[in-house]
Amino acid sequence: MANKVRKEATKRQTERFIVRELKRSRGSSWEVFGYKLNGDRIRSRFKTEREAIAEAHALSLQTADGDLRTVATKLTEEQLADAQAALHILGDTGTLLAAASFYKDNYRHTSGLPIQDAIIQYAGYKEKRKRSERTIYEIKNRCGAFATFVENKPVDEVLQQDVELFLKQYGGQSYNNYRSKLFSFFKWADAESLCSGNPVATIHREDVDRDPEFLDPEAVKELLRAARDTKEGDYLAYVAIALFAGLRPDSELKKLTWRGVNFEDNEIQVPKGKTGVARTVKASANLMAFLSKCDRRKPICPPGNFQRNFAAIKRAAGYKGGVRDSKKLRKIDDQPGRKTWIADITRHTYITYYVRECGDIYKTATAAGNSPAIIKAHYEGAATSSEATLFWSITPDTLDGGQVANFPQEKNANKQLA
Repeated sequence: MANKVRKEATKRQTERFIVRELKRSRGSSWEVFGYKLNGDRIRSRFKTEREAIAEAHALSLQTADGDLRTVATKLTEEQLADAQAALHILGDTGTLLAAASFYKDNYRHTSGLPIQDAIIQYAGYKEKRKRSERTIYEIKNRCGAFATFVENKPVDEVLQQDVELFLKQYGGQSYNNYRSKLFSFFKWADAESLCSGNPVATIHREDVDRDPEFLDPEAVKELLRAARDTKEGDYLAYVAIALFAGLRPDSELKKLTWRGVNFEDNEIQVPKGKTGVARTVKASANLMAFLSKCDRRKPICPPGNFQRNFAAIKRAAGYKGGVRDSKKLRKIDDQPGRKTWIADITRHTYITYYVRECGDIYKTATAAGNSPAIIKAHYEGAATSSEATLFWSITPDTLDGGQVANFPQEKNANKQLA
């Protein structure tokens, strides 16, 4: 059998190397593709577009045919590749010397602290200010993803272009969520003199026209049944208050104690949360029916790993738990038909049915700790009257007709747990 002879690379193949983005479910990577003079194909992948551009220019230098001059230089190959990439970024807008002069005149070294270390400090600052567990998790997760993207460069060297390239991976609300966390982080870093300015300041949010989703009455029953029958029913009070009083799950409900539940006047004293203002919510009859079935010797928000424990409640109600740190949990979450849990969906459910029942956006805004404009724009008219009637008639006895445990109550038990 005759040996195969590689065809000589054509002129078209050796003229340039291209950089193309490869989109994957876990984010994007960048590929450099092209051919060397001997016909060898190059296909290399990089985490960032900047690395790919630098490699493409370095390869172009190696494969240039007659367009190069030999000159004496003290620059390393890496520095030459950086220069080529920088000139590509500048295009026809200026020279490399002008760009370097501008950088020297305007850049102010402030800390040199690696961005990952700054994120750890920022998360610690938020923890001291008693921010929610979910908020701390999102800071570490979203800002940490950016730190990996820029290879943990010093926080005072991050440019607006770095943030823009990172955000290009996302769209819609995900884009806004990442932008929001990075904006707050760099605002704090600037105030702490870790950097000189906020590179996210002039990056605008994307317009996302989406009304909040809410649970239909049957889905509400499923969630309440799951809370009743999972984790010994310890989360029933938490879920019932989230659904029928609309407290913000993290910033308000996790701070609520039985002392804030007034059984005599059917009221709940909502702790200061996101808005920094305390308020009183009139508790509905069905909410008080659920709370009367709960063991008030236990806290409303049980201790322990909330994310993991509440994930069990969500899975029991047919949702993905969100905690996927084992093969078993990933297998459960990936089952066909499992619904995605939406943050704050219990609060959205309460507001939707409350405004439908009372028909007053101002009364609803007061009860929810929100603005009338938000209520009118996103909640008014979302549910039907029949759905609202069904929602407010859900009681422990209507869940499935089963027996609901009546826990023994100590006298004034609601005043014993702070």
